[in-house]
Amino acid sequence: MAPLTVNLMKPKYPFTQTFDKLPEQLPIYSLENALLPGGELPLELSEPGDLALFLRALKADQLIGMVQPQHNNPEHSIHQIGCAGRIRQYRERKDGRLNIMLTGVCRYRIVEELPQKDGYTMARVDWSDFEHDYQDESVESPMIEHFKVTLRDYFDRHNMQVDWQVLDKAPIEEVVNNLILVINLDIDSKQRLLEARTVKQRLGLFSELLATKADPIVATSPQGKHVN
Repeated sequence: MAPLTVNLMKPKYPFTQTFDKLPEQLPIYSLENALLPGGELPLELSEPGDLALFLRALKADQLIGMVQPQHNNPEHSIHQIGCAGRIRQYRERKDGRLNIMLTGVCRYRIVEELPQKDGYTMARVDWSDFEHDYQDESVESPMIEHFKVTLRDYFDRHNMQVDWQVLDKAPIEEVVNNLILVINLDIDSKQRLLEARTVKQRLGLFSELLATKADPIVATSPQGKHVN
């Protein structure tokens, strides 16, 4: 197992809560895409319930619980593991819409969905299984190189041009965090990537999915489809 550089109570990003200060409840936003810890996700909000959710998060701890829908489960309409995104910046538009940028902080497990209020859902959440999201993880170079070879094959297979100088300089976790938002994978595959315990496990799974399941990258916004 690769060594972990442990820094348990210190967040990876400035102005983010330490792990022990993460809240017991989160406003929940369902989206057909998976935000990962450290990833960045743009959102456009316009519905009254979504705007109320944003204002609640902004006034409280600036965290929104991002989660994917679950279409074939009669018990739960959303997956029970998601990732909290911190509102890093936002812009009000003259047409009443909001553009916001979220940075993934830490994954969580939904304990209980609470009754809707003001058009959005709150949930009690448990962070305890994901304390390692606040830790740094080392990944061996051969595994990184294997992933990049798989990625090159994927791009070549679909006749896609990529700036490899930029890609090679970026930390591997950042590459994975960004690619998961734009690669055309189904919800279940993205959920598997989200739930992978370590970056190493996520890298191995992503290589497998790129080789077998992924269609060409969708040249659209990573925002995905919001599900009420």
